[in-house]
Amino acid sequence: MQKEQYLYRTVYEDLRKKIQEGELRAGQKLPPEQEMSQSYGVSAITVKKALSMLAGENLIRRVRGKGSFITGEEERQESAAAQKKGQPLIGAIFEHISSSFGQELMYEMERIARQEGYRLFPCFSYGDRKLETEAIRCLTGLGVEGMLIMPAHGRHYSREILRLVLEDFPVVLVDKKMEGIAVASVRTDGEEAMRQLVRYLSQKGRKQIALVTVEEVGTSTLIERRAGFYRGMEEEGLIPCPECRLPYLNYENPFQVYGEVYREQIRQYLKTWKGSLNGIVCAEYGVALEVTAALRELACEEAIEVCCIDENYIGSGQYRLTHVKQDEKKMADCAMDLLLKKIRGEELEKENYLIPGIFREGPESRKAKMLQSG
Repeated sequence: MQKEQYLYRTVYEDLRKKIQEGELRAGQKLPPEQEMSQSYGVSAITVKKALSMLAGENLIRRVRGKGSFITGEEERQESAAAQKKGQPLIGAIFEHISSSFGQELMYEMERIARQEGYRLFPCFSYGDRKLETEAIRCLTGLGVEGMLIMPAHGRHYSREILRLVLEDFPVVLVDKKMEGIAVASVRTDGEEAMRQLVRYLSQKGRKQIALVTVEEVGTSTLIERRAGFYRGMEEEGLIPCPECRLPYLNYENPFQVYGEVYREQIRQYLKTWKGSLNGIVCAEYGVALEVTAALRELACEEAIEVCCIDENYIGSGQYRLTHVKQDEKKMADCAMDLLLKKIRGEELEKENYLIPGIFREGPESRKAKMLQSG
């Protein structure tokens, strides 16, 4: 069975054939993009992608404000020589990055892109759907070959991402998925990670465990982590303590957010339930920081052990809490491999790619084990 082509490749190959066969001659101006969009029955973004590919092969010359023109053989040779100094672009939109998650991911993506002859162009949405939309449109305008997107939180799917998917534009989601949408997603196996943390606490004899998480607002990552926590509790035969669910806030000013909102809510939660707890699993590292600070303030840090997803590997003291570290290198390798395949027009074996996390026990727990064994 012949492999289906992406819509933009259909437009690209039709125009390329007309150029090679002389139907479109050197110096001839192509119809406006809107007109071609209507004649081919595709969107403007599909036409832009096809024209970008033709320009990349020096078959057309795009002049801002004037349109696209068929190049002659001499002009193609000159353009090819000049373009040897340039590189095609891959766009990347990150919700945010920090020392606990994102930095290694971005660096590895950039390394692979450079190795494969591309240049990575990163943008940030800070969890704001409007900024995400602007970034997608900006990258489209730059003529990127494909996009890696860490979607912003939201109860409803981004129209811009849906448009990319519907037009078969090469895109791979990172850290989240879009349920029911045929788009590749690379993310940590959050459900298994939370089960590991629950199992760790249970095996240490800490049976009164609570979940501290952030409001999901349709975010697949948090939904999967929450499901993993309760599944882990069920597997250990434990009854979960009351949950503390914090409001979702974007990343424009995370330090102020945590200080002014999360800390007080966590403090009130712990004042109410600290006598019934001896273990807490946090769905995010930033939340775990506020929980440990509140426990220290309430003088019950020793009585309640905190675990989380991710940790800080930049600070001088390295990590302190037992956690599951997201394998950012493997996530980047997988996401880039999938995107490059989509750019080449190859079919993918599947859409969901779950990367196992790396369980790491905190230094205090390791020290206690050493003392017991000694």
